[in-house]
Amino acid sequence: MIGQTGGQGQGWCRRWLAMMLVLLILPGCTVHAAQVLIPLAYGLTGLCIALLVSPTPLAAAVGLVVGSLLGAAVYNNSLKRHFLEPRSPGPTPGK
Repeated sequence: MIGQTGGQGQGWCRRWLAMMLVLLILPGCTVHAAQVLIPLAYGLTGLCIALLVSPTPLAAAVGLVVGSLLGAAVYNNSLKRHFLEPRSPGPTPGK
């Protein structure tokens, strides 16, 4: 009986500690909106197409996962350099 109540009492403490660690580490992450939104858009498109073909929960999950993976591949192969490279200033006038 004591072990059951002690386990639940520590559950919220562990969750709170985990959230504080995530919030502590978060400022060091450099996440651009495109890193999340491009795979999400592809994932939602895959979800819609899969549900049009076969309206089942399994098809929805497969469409979302496959679309998200395709979106991540598109971001990594073509758009990553565009967002992460520093922009060079244009030519200066008079030189």
